[in-house]
Amino acid sequence: MFRKLMKVAVVAAVVAVSGSALAAGGKKPNMTPREVSGVVNINTASTRELEMLPGVGKHTASLIVAHREKTPFKAPNEILKVKGVGNGIYRKIKQHLTISGATTLSASKADPAAPSGASNTAPAARTEKTVPPPTARIN
Repeated sequence: MFRKLMKVAVVAAVVAVSGSALAAGGKKPNMTPREVSGVVNINTASTRELEMLPGVGKHTASLIVAHREKTPFKAPNEILKVKGVGNGIYRKIKQHLTISGATTLSASKADPAAPSGASNTAPAARTEKTVPPPTARIN
């Protein structure tokens, strides 16, 4: 009995450690809420300019630059050839992509009407789930 209990404890510890390691090392896309306006020339933009696009982080921006150094983009939808840019991200950024002209992309906070700093609204109250008591079993 003690051996089984120890095995369960070891397995639980391994799962807990590996789960926290995965959570700490997981990569997050650029999810900063903001409004983006203008266009970015994917053939000339810097990685910093590419990072302003919704869903594009440092790694994906560097992959876009590496791709265009080998083969310049002939159409905006060719950005789908870059690893890390799928249909979901492309739908978010396609209106901001161009292959010629200057980059005019600018980003601002998502809600420019909101006052900076603390909000005047109180956070929503947390509701607890109620679990019904277990029913009595008759043997």
